[in-house]
Amino acid sequence: MADMTNQSSAVMPPWPRHFDLRGTDRLLVVFSDIEMGAGGQFDDFPHSDFLGEIILSYDEPPFDEIAVDIVFNGDTFDLLKTSYLGQHPHHINRDVALGKMAAVAAAHPRFFESLRRFLSFGGAPRNVHFVAGNHDAEILFPSVRKLIRTLCDATDQITFPGFELEIGKVHIEHGSQLDPLFRMEVEHPFVEHNGEELLNISWATVALLDVAMPLLPLFYFHDRLKPKKVVLDLIPEAREVIIGAFWRYWTREYWRAWFRSSDPMMKISWTMIKELVRRFGSQDPEVTVGEQFQRELQDSDKFDLYLLGHQHQARWWSHGSRKILQTGCFRNEYMVLNGGHTLRPIPKTYAEAYLRGDEVYRSHLVELDGPQLPTGSIPESIFEIQPRLREILAVSEERAAGAATPPEIEPETESGGNKLERKEAGATAGK
Repeated sequence: MADMTNQSSAVMPPWPRHFDLRGTDRLLVVFSDIEMGAGGQFDDFPHSDFLGEIILSYDEPPFDEIAVDIVFNGDTFDLLKTSYLGQHPHHINRDVALGKMAAVAAAHPRFFESLRRFLSFGGAPRNVHFVAGNHDAEILFPSVRKLIRTLCDATDQITFPGFELEIGKVHIEHGSQLDPLFRMEVEHPFVEHNGEELLNISWATVALLDVAMPLLPLFYFHDRLKPKKVVLDLIPEAREVIIGAFWRYWTREYWRAWFRSSDPMMKISWTMIKELVRRFGSQDPEVTVGEQFQRELQDSDKFDLYLLGHQHQARWWSHGSRKILQTGCFRNEYMVLNGGHTLRPIPKTYAEAYLRGDEVYRSHLVELDGPQLPTGSIPESIFEIQPRLREILAVSEERAAGAATPPEIEPETESGGNKLERKEAGATAGK
């Protein structure tokens, strides 16, 4: 089913040989949306060795004589889909965050080994930065940061700048803060509840944990397919199950929880309601995160380069010598072709930016083919889930029909009313 002709092993990444690297003094290498999980079939990036080879290639000539910063621009770790004690709680405290991070680390030892070797390079300076994204906001916990530094055997060379990073005239952020679905409160990343500190996650993240994660065993692979609209058109049952689950959540379950509890994760705002109406109306889950920066690109000369991620779509905007680079993603994704009967691995993209002091000298996107996929990574057919989806829909229809059927009411009797009336009278008398 899948076209694997573009699969290859990691090689030295390409670089523009038409300019002299000796004219630069710093290189920023920016990855986003790697989404390393806790291993197994739900892990969207089981390729720590592949990524490690790329990272360590920047210790080799011609990069060995200039400073290199590796920037992981959000969603480096897929802590969103990583369970804790078999659950996906939306109350994320220190223990939950540490437990999920430890599970990912155990599944990707080669990643941390490569960072240890990179940071121990004996030549020009080496640094690593972890920007927070919507899949790994848990790195805002100091205890999670300490664990990552311990795994990398480094302290001063690793930074956690929060949701954005500025280096010279380069602005780097994941992009989820520009998305109304996933925006977090920068000034209040944590909230106190019942005597413990919780991660103040966005309302859409709460919905994903409550609704999407129970569906993960069904859709973990289909989540990696593009274009989404084509997939849902080919498998309309998937559209019906997903939209039905979120519709019930946003029209009933969420509001019940909001009215009945003091859960700080149950948030209501006009922005949230407008966004829900727009997304349900258009059935479009995407938001263009580059629009705000396109305006800044034209109106301000503060930055020469903006680097974004989040949307899993490589893009390039420019205004004279200033530009925006949106990296694609590094997790495994596939293009759906031939009516769903062919899948082609999508190349992995990241960014390089060469600096002279604070000024950007050159910047571009780098595109690489991914490594050979493990056996069993791709199902025989994307349509394999249809029978199960039809079963789920049939059960839902039966439940809906049962709920719509009025209770059977017996004829009136000499003892005074029918059974339903007697039941209601008894209940009233008991209050």
